[in-house]
Amino acid sequence: MITILNRKEICVTYDLNKQAEIRYLLQGAGIDYVIRTKNRTGTMLVRGGTTRAYTGTYGNQQMMDYEYHIYVHKDDYEEALYLIRENR
Repeated sequence: MITILNRKEICVTYDLNKQAEIRYLLQGAGIDYVIRTKNRTGTMLVRGGTTRAYTGTYGNQQMMDYEYHIYVHKDDYEEALYLIRENR
């Protein structure tokens, strides 16, 4: 089981396809992982609204709306990095 205390981040990406490739590699190697998805246009607690409400969407790249953080158990960290580097 991966918890906040025993995990290490192996990747941060905005690319859904890259996130899927890494997920596929980790699954193939039998490495457990956790993905945290952050919606960058979502609610901002400080202002009580959304980023979009304050800045609009003109000129924003849609592919940059979501940020993917991929974590593995700290014992699997080296193997996961090796898999990612070898399959670039």
